[in-house]
Amino acid sequence: MKKILFILSILTALHSNAQDTIKVLFIGNSYTYVENMPDLFRNIADSAGYKVKTQMYAPGGVSVGDISQGTQAHMNNPAVYENIRSDKWDYVVLQDNQGRFVLDYGHFPSSSLVIQGHLQIRDSVLKNNPCAKMLWFAGWGTKNGMPPYGNTGIEMIDRITANYRFLNDTAHQIIAPIGEAWKKIIQSNPAYDLFSADEMHPSLEGSFLTANVIYAAIFRDNPLHSFASGGLSSSTANQLKQAAWQTVIDSFASTNLQSITPYLLWQNNQLISGLYPHYYWYQDMQWISSASSNTLNVSQSGHYFLMAENALGCKLKSISQHIIITDTEEKSSHDVVRIYPNPAKTILNINFAKACNIFVYDANGKLIAFSENKNDKASELDVSHFSKGFYFIKIQTNTNSIYRKFIKE
Repeated sequence: MKKILFILSILTALHSNAQDTIKVLFIGNSYTYVENMPDLFRNIADSAGYKVKTQMYAPGGVSVGDISQGTQAHMNNPAVYENIRSDKWDYVVLQDNQGRFVLDYGHFPSSSLVIQGHLQIRDSVLKNNPCAKMLWFAGWGTKNGMPPYGNTGIEMIDRITANYRFLNDTAHQIIAPIGEAWKKIIQSNPAYDLFSADEMHPSLEGSFLTANVIYAAIFRDNPLHSFASGGLSSSTANQLKQAAWQTVIDSFASTNLQSITPYLLWQNNQLISGLYPHYYWYQDMQWISSASSNTLNVSQSGHYFLMAENALGCKLKSISQHIIITDTEEKSSHDVVRIYPNPAKTILNINFAKACNIFVYDANGKLIAFSENKNDKASELDVSHFSKGFYFIKIQTNTNSIYRKFIKE
């Protein structure tokens, strides 16, 4: 009997150290339902190696707290609370009618219990799982504006974002900066039309961008490390992924993401975090260490992150770190990868015989460039604008990753 109990205890420990499945419930309306945005999110996460479960409740035309909708409004709808109680959700993405957020800062229409509705659903989610987090869907308005609620689509996004921040002064959860990512694309890549023909609902590009913002907010990881494209061309998908990631990183303080993100410092071949009761360290999506220490010695290249357990027993994920250690790896596979000239001044050629994604990191592990290699021809990387110093290259295929180092002169 003791032997059996001992085996069971080992199995239990192994199970607890496995990567947890992240459960995400989406509550909204047609803005969530169109193009099946939750499914796009799940495909991005699956392709990146994260285990996820998603569920959607998104009847058309429904708002969180519109008085005229009665029991159809999310805050009054028994079906909403049945969905909440159906599992221990880690995140609940709540999408309201975005038109309820386009008034002046701190003002909402009297016909809708916007703040009360969000707080009521939040409280139900936290009662079901005290470790859960709400993601407020801070999205977009109409494509070309709707005076007096904004003369342009950009003005409407600014109003919506400002009122979600006002909401969060009371709600104290997480804002998904979706509209800010849309704004970034509208201003920098206007050729990508994020709107459908009605100039309100999202196109596939718009839904894919939204899904990537939610992915980046939940996993604190650059979605460029996922191969999912949502049915778009790889170049379009990658532009949208990078915009989503940059938006989330730039808005860490204003979205309250910093409150649920343990910091992770790379120093002297160690990853160092803050003080928590317990730490779960991961390399390339696999659990490698569980300890009471806030440091991890790193000897291999890889994708690292930390799940820190706080005093309430809730796990908090760090931003993912992509660590490059090349001393031993440089000695192998020289017949597979050719990088020249090295050192480089303007153009770096990367020759690899397979289709791959190419990531370039600075000495601190920050992703600074990305390109694709679809054939066996050399990829040309413009490094003329790089500062002088060491850089690292990760060549990623569907089956493995190869790391190299180069010098910018």
